[in-house]
Amino acid sequence: MDKVTYILDTTVIADSIKRQPQVLERLTNAGEAGHVIGLCDPVRCEVVRGLLKVNATQKLQLFRQSIAPLMDYLPLTDADWGRAAQLWADARNQGKQLSDVDLLIASLAQRLNAVVVTSDVDFTALPISRENWRDAL
Repeated sequence: MDKVTYILDTTVIADSIKRQPQVLERLTNAGEAGHVIGLCDPVRCEVVRGLLKVNATQKLQLFRQSIAPLMDYLPLTDADWGRAAQLWADARNQGKQLSDVDLLIASLAQRLNAVVVTSDVDFTALPISRENWRDAL
């Protein structure tokens, strides 16, 4: 089996913090199979700011100490930022408004030929591979 690079969206991190069984099972299976489970700075920021906003200090500690260290860090490049800008322009020209975080994740996924793991339907408007790990195996 070929090694797959998965980029986790904020929804998957939230599900793992909440101990959502299907997501935890899929994360475990992907890790045991040797796939890359990636985290990028836009997602890290989105998770941290959301937890800070509601003063969820225990969940923030769980994320920082137990979840994030298990993932592979996937840095953005200048080209990713440019690709995200083009994706934004293309989406706006089609009447769609997408978040900058989603656009950056999509541009990273395109560069790495990765699969975005998310339950966010906004990603359906982007030319990427995606999976929803809330679905049963």
